[in-house]
Amino acid sequence: MNKEIYINDTATETRIAITEEGNLVELFIETPEDKSSVGDIYNGLVENVIPGMRAAFIDIGEKTNAFLPFSEIGHEGQLSTILDADEKEEEEPALPIKSPEELKTGDPILVQITKDSWGDKGPRVTTNISLPGRFLVLVPFANYIGISKKIQSFNRRKQLKNIARAIKPDNFGLIVRTVAEDKSDEELKRDMDYLMKNFQEMQKKLKKSPPPSLIYRDMEITSSVIRDLFTSEVTRVMVDNKQTFKKIQSYARQVAPNLEDRIFFHKSGSIFEFHNISKQLERSLSRRIWIRGGGHIVIEHTEALVTIDVNSGKFIGKKNQEKNNLKINLEAASEIARQLRLRDIGGLIVIDFIDMEERENRKKLVDEFRKELQKDRAKVSVSEVSDFGLVEMTRQRIRSSLFFTTSEECPMCHGTGRIPSKDSVISKIDNWIRRFKIHSKDKRICIFVHPVIFSHVTKGPVKKLFRTLQFKNLILIEFKADESMEFDQFKVFSRRLNKEITDLY
Repeated sequence: MNKEIYINDTATETRIAITEEGNLVELFIETPEDKSSVGDIYNGLVENVIPGMRAAFIDIGEKTNAFLPFSEIGHEGQLSTILDADEKEEEEPALPIKSPEELKTGDPILVQITKDSWGDKGPRVTTNISLPGRFLVLVPFANYIGISKKIQSFNRRKQLKNIARAIKPDNFGLIVRTVAEDKSDEELKRDMDYLMKNFQEMQKKLKKSPPPSLIYRDMEITSSVIRDLFTSEVTRVMVDNKQTFKKIQSYARQVAPNLEDRIFFHKSGSIFEFHNISKQLERSLSRRIWIRGGGHIVIEHTEALVTIDVNSGKFIGKKNQEKNNLKINLEAASEIARQLRLRDIGGLIVIDFIDMEERENRKKLVDEFRKELQKDRAKVSVSEVSDFGLVEMTRQRIRSSLFFTTSEECPMCHGTGRIPSKDSVISKIDNWIRRFKIHSKDKRICIFVHPVIFSHVTKGPVKKLFRTLQFKNLILIEFKADESMEFDQFKVFSRRLNKEITDLY
């Protein structure tokens, strides 16, 4: 497979695109104001413990307290969100450092962020600290050795376990990552030394920094992607920033000299435009995505879940409707799996595929969908087709979805996708005037409205309506356009009192 990484640095953000056979499959975006905190380690303070929620809230010095589930205290749980889905330990970890019963308000506690904050929710944290390197993951306060399950050779697994046992310090856990399969003893030892150096620096900072404080920050997005994803499977890395290019070259020279010749500098023009990534990105982030053959999928984000609807669209196909539906569904399954990776959609996802009568076809669809999802590094769980023809799934959420990273809430519709009609806004103004006349003897008012509403009330039937309203209520109404007003907003000023009176009536 032809896999490539493109790194674009702009004045406001860093964008990293990963393509497979020329198709955009993953995109990472980071801005100075919105950096991911996943992997960062804090010396926190227990703010409160809520047994009913089976969780505690930890003050880490940020705006919102971190959320610590009891399930993330005292055993491995989720070792590191940076690992592949099946890079797990083979042996049981050491005894817990703490149990939920030992948590006391005001106590210091060492925690690591596993999920970024989401909306009004603070970040999710764990007490199971881990420091990821390129080939190894160091797990302080534990005592075991783990080998990635993706390394299938029995002999090589045995060799790696022996190497890990020889270089592992006492009272530390050590995980050998997938990319270490063909690495020498010396390379693994060098990575181990690098991780121990990071741990020792973290320990020094821990002693000097009273809680709440940050004591270890994981790599920025570019370095972490290169560390975790720049493997022998990647045919080339293209970078358009000279400083970043030299930094990646230097890193590769130290940890993977055999990959250094795959790093290239893009000298002029937009790297995303030149390699056709911008068009793919624009197409992929739209609400409706057309798929091969004429069908399309529609992706909707709600507060609790993401819904995906599959439609036949322009697809005509053969006379056999069941076969047509299966063909569209299989194409949609492949595109949905790609979109989940690309948009980094997490949480609960409900997919409404086109209905199929035959049980065999429904099974074939789910099997194919699961096969496509195997390319995803995030943990996923997929149900069978329900009685209502829906497929429910969950996908591991670590960072904010690309949908929220690359967009802001509309100030007019506030996320609903629709705004009030002009007539509904006029009705609100009409009702306000009726309330006003009951309680006030004021005769002159000025109403500020959005320019579109101003145009609507100053011509045609609506203009006549307000003229009639003025004569009927013996009141003089003047409308003024204000571009700062929201579409459905209006403000009323009293000419006599020379002040705003909107909220009084």
